[in-house]
Amino acid sequence: MGTSRLHALLLAAATLVAPGSVRAAEPAPATRPSVKELTSRLDQVSGQLKVAEENLRFVETQYTQRPEPGEEEMQLRRFSDGEIQYLLSDWPAASVLFYDLVGDPRFRNNPRYPDALFYLSDSLYQQQNYIAARIYLRELLTLSNTRHYREALVRYLEIASRLNQFTGLDEYIERARSLSGGQLPPELEYVYAKWLFKRTDLPDETRRERARAAFEPLARTEGGRFQKQSAYFLGVLSVQAGDYARAVEQFRPLATGTPEQPELKRLKELASLSLARLLYELGRYDEALDRYAEIPRESDSFVDSLYEMAWVHVKKGDFAKAKNATDILLLVGPDSTLAPDARLLQGHLQLKLRNYDEATSTYEGVIGTYKPVRDQVDGLLRENQDPIAYFDNLLARNERTLDITTLLPPMALKFASTQKEVADALRMQKDIDSSRQGVEESKAIAMRILQALDERGLEVFPELQEGYLRADAVDSALVRSEQWMVQVEGDVLRDKLTPEERTALEGVRQEREALGKRLATLPTNQEELKARQQRMQDQVDALDREAFQLGFELQSMNAISTAVRKWLDDTREDRQANPEVEKEFLAQLHNEEQTVGALQVELQQLRSRLSDERASANAYVSGEHVLREQYRETLRREHALLTAAEQRLSGDDAALVARTHETRQRSDALRARVELARQVLRAQVEQRGRLIRDKVLAEQKLLQDYHQEVASVTGSARNLVGRIAFESIQKVRKQFYDLVLKADVGLVDVAFTRKQDKTTEIQQLSVQKDEELRSLEKEFEEVLKDVN
Repeated sequence: MGTSRLHALLLAAATLVAPGSVRAAEPAPATRPSVKELTSRLDQVSGQLKVAEENLRFVETQYTQRPEPGEEEMQLRRFSDGEIQYLLSDWPAASVLFYDLVGDPRFRNNPRYPDALFYLSDSLYQQQNYIAARIYLRELLTLSNTRHYREALVRYLEIASRLNQFTGLDEYIERARSLSGGQLPPELEYVYAKWLFKRTDLPDETRRERARAAFEPLARTEGGRFQKQSAYFLGVLSVQAGDYARAVEQFRPLATGTPEQPELKRLKELASLSLARLLYELGRYDEALDRYAEIPRESDSFVDSLYEMAWVHVKKGDFAKAKNATDILLLVGPDSTLAPDARLLQGHLQLKLRNYDEATSTYEGVIGTYKPVRDQVDGLLRENQDPIAYFDNLLARNERTLDITTLLPPMALKFASTQKEVADALRMQKDIDSSRQGVEESKAIAMRILQALDERGLEVFPELQEGYLRADAVDSALVRSEQWMVQVEGDVLRDKLTPEERTALEGVRQEREALGKRLATLPTNQEELKARQQRMQDQVDALDREAFQLGFELQSMNAISTAVRKWLDDTREDRQANPEVEKEFLAQLHNEEQTVGALQVELQQLRSRLSDERASANAYVSGEHVLREQYRETLRREHALLTAAEQRLSGDDAALVARTHETRQRSDALRARVELARQVLRAQVEQRGRLIRDKVLAEQKLLQDYHQEVASVTGSARNLVGRIAFESIQKVRKQFYDLVLKADVGLVDVAFTRKQDKTTEIQQLSVQKDEELRSLEKEFEEVLKDVN
């Protein structure tokens, strides 16, 4: 795809402000209208001026004469907007609005400040920005007059558990107890107990004692909301203490019944699984099998239960049933991370059952499946012995983002993703990328705001723009009224003009009519204004749809390029291509990628411009103010030519002209009010723009600091994340190495066992032969004596 379509879009976007359809001016009548008809025209003009005055009064009362909202009112409006976004679960929008409020020192004394802190922290929590949420929650918990204390403390405890930061929480708990009359609410008590359970800064015995003391009251509350969950944690604490018998009795009641709530169903499954494992450890295999059988097939633990059931049967010496369990596991969970171990176990069981051919086939299947993956990982490690080099390669292959998924084979990826260290590393890399992207986007937004304030003026403030457009519509209506008055004067004075005056008047009139064709397209009321806005919006939407399609095509090109590069990397060892040919091909591919990248930048700028045009679709057509003034100037010149002949009038004609003068005075007074309204609106735009500019400039300074911090964190993370990912690949490689090694050993065991069986069979046949020979010798002993 070339750039022609993109340039066509740019050209179309540049012409969005072209005038609409043209309404031709009415030709002048051939004969002079009657006095009655001219009087009717002046009545219509008076009616138009009355409507224009009503519209102007609306502009004055709603836009120009209404006092600007004060600082406190603006803060409350922003709070209301943020609260609406919070209730709509639009967390990013809510966090932006409340961040602006909380960051304003003048808002700290507002009674809604604690509510803003809570909404901001919870919005950040919902976006999984736990560190920032913890900062605002901690500030909220220090306040004395907050109705959100309990909810904030629950959130704070959850975040502390996630971040493993436990200092200073006990004082918040004690304060919550004092606010609740010495007893925490159940939901807070449960979260507090879980927090104690997860603490890593206490000795194990102390941690278990404190957690058990917190869970036991909840577990004893019959019918309580957290009774069963607390009882489960008590069972886990007993397991951690090594008291398996007590844990069995604690899990047993939880593994019975048919709960309806999804969370209690999952709790029952976990309790059954835990109970089965404990019974296995206690040597009560039949009871353990019964418990494993209670795990439903749709459970996430079903595959685990099948694998563990197989080992229970192995412990009992029932190899056939153990093999059946592995068969079912491989049928229902072929992609499970337990599948490789299950296949190995299946091979061992087939060996135990002396199904040598099946065992050999199973081991060879394991080797054929996982040996290529092991070799791929080995090749990856050979290329990346240095974690920093590995990390740089990772960045280069994924467009400067941190993602180990681009390096690992798909089959190995699920094993790496299950490791906690890798999960933490991936989460950290995403946080860093998100922070960097957020800073860059914020800087771009700040630049766009400043540019909009400099270039777009009224369009930045839709409310003021609406008032200005209404004032412009009134002005256009006044121009039309002036046109009608000049036409009435011209009809009255037509026969009183000299040939020279008539010629001069005709020249001015032709000039006016040429301008009138363009002026006829300008809206004079709210209905025409909305119709024009809709036409412009439709044009912008059509262009944006085409731009979106172009963006999709560019994304497809990027995907093709990435796939081609990956294919080249993955098949390099298998192909026998000329290195020079491949080098030339890669150079061409690089050029194409640069072209696509440039087109993406250009398209992004275009869509940004279209977004601005959509926002400014309500703006006046370019040059319409100048057009009105030009048209009004021709009307003045035409009126001046007619004024010279007014002294020649008498009677009704003179009265008609006098009435036009009175009507014109009304029109001039309205026009002066229109200009005053526009001046007031421009002043308000200037004042609001200055306030916004000051805020944006202050934020730009903060963004520069944030940019430096993110760059510093990114530099520190290069070593950490790269080393974690590198070590993860080493662990994955060891997993696959062990799988293949065990399968190889299994093949040796099959061959050795089969050899032993043959040897044993031969020995048994030899013994049998000897016995039969002795029996024959004994049977024919007498006959042999006779022969001798």
